[in-house]
Amino acid sequence: MYVKHLLSKVLITLEVGDKTALFILLAKDGNIHRKGNGNPEAHDMPLLMGISHQKHFDALMMTINEEIFNFAGVINKPDRQGKECRLTLIFQGANDIDYSFRVIYGEDSEGPPRELAEILINAVKITEAWYQEQLNPVDEASKWWKFW
Repeated sequence: MYVKHLLSKVLITLEVGDKTALFILLAKDGNIHRKGNGNPEAHDMPLLMGISHQKHFDALMMTINEEIFNFAGVINKPDRQGKECRLTLIFQGANDIDYSFRVIYGEDSEGPPRELAEILINAVKITEAWYQEQLNPVDEASKWWKFW
């Protein structure tokens, strides 16, 4: 099944207990939204939105194995220990294309399948520089190389 080329948006959320530890929305057109870093204790981090021309969506899609789309659905891990965690990945495209994954597991139990965890980790890595830049904008007046 070849669907990656049909997709234009991905939403990734990680919830731990009643806190959203991470929220990432990437679109092929450059829209990017991110909140958090995956740490539920840092849940007060701001939601930052913008347009990026760095092709974050395409970079993430290059890391995804086409085979995962054969296994969309919900995985409810039994014997959960610790706070309930919910990892959600939603891939969408034109004409109502939708591939959704949701894994419910315990904070101290077996986590999501490796393939889904890697998508989450890669999304964080790919968007980290943009997120940090938005959190800590460079003061244009302080650039030492600025010419008068």
